[in-house]
Order: sequence, then C-alpha cells, then structure tokens
Amino acid sequence: MITRRSLFAAGGGALLLSACESPVTLDGRFPIMDVLGTQPDVSDFRSALRRAELADLLNGPGPYTVFAPTNLAWAATSEQFRNGGAASLRNFIAGGRLRTPDIQARGNRVRMLSGIDVVMVGGSATEPRVQAARAGAAPSGASASIVRPNLLCSNGVIHILQGALIPG
Repeated sequence: MITRRSLFAAGGGALLLSACESPVTLDGRFPIMDVLGTQPDVSDFRSALRRAELADLLNGPGPYTVFAPTNLAWAATSEQFRNGGAASLRNFIAGGRLRTPDIQARGNRVRMLSGIDVVMVGGSATEPRVQAARAGAAPSGASASIVRPNLLCSNGVIHILQGALIPG
C-alpha cells in the first residue's frame, strides 16, 4: 500500500504538490505574461516580449493593456519590425487597465508606451477594429480586428488582434 510517507520518501512529493497547482485562468488572478502563455496563437509575440526583456514589466504590478497580435499577424510584419526589440513591442503596450468600454470612454484613443496612438475605428461590438496613428493624428497605419477582447489579468488586460499595429 502506498502511504504519504512512502510517496514522499520516493520523491513523489513534487508530483503530488504540482498536481495541486491551479491552472492559469482568464479571471483576473494571473499576470499578463502567464495569461499570454495560455493563448497558443500569440506564442510568437510572447516570445518576442521575453527576448526584448519586457516580461518582467508585464509580470509586474502594472496595470498595462496589451494588444497582442496572433502568430499569423506577427509573421506578416517585416523582419526589421519583428527584430526591433522593445522599441517595436512598445507599440502594443499601453499604461492602464483598458477594456474596450474604457477605450470608448476615452474618445476611442489610447496612447501606447511607444508614443503612438491606437484608435478604435469601427468593427462590431464583438470584434472592434483598431488602427495605429501617430500621436494626436488621424489613423494612418495598419488596422486590425480585436478577435478576443478583454482578457482580464491581475495587472491589466489583453486584447488579441488579427493584425499588427504599425503607424503609417
């Protein structure tokens, strides 16, 4: 018969304890980087954040809003942009916990850490459309649909995009 004592003596304690860990959920209890890790279709973007040493920022207290492009959208950007490091990636991060209604309440415009703006330019209630713009200017860059809005995190919110936000 296996007892707790024999299980721990055989090194099974770690196995038993790991089974007690709760999975990452989208209920606002986990930080941005952990929640991004649950979304396989943004794994390339998450890897880029780690390479650019922005993971600590997005695991910190925040709050931040991240517009995360899907792997397909990320791959469609230029190699120069993908390899632009933290400077390029700041186009996708804003200060504050901004769900789509919060963005609408701000006149549909959000200032990103890079200094560009992201502007809500239409779409539908379930898939709003956003577009990049130079600070204070009219939208002129690439636009994208938010295919999964308002993923709540302990330190912010994530919006999954079907495109990359690059100002024109």
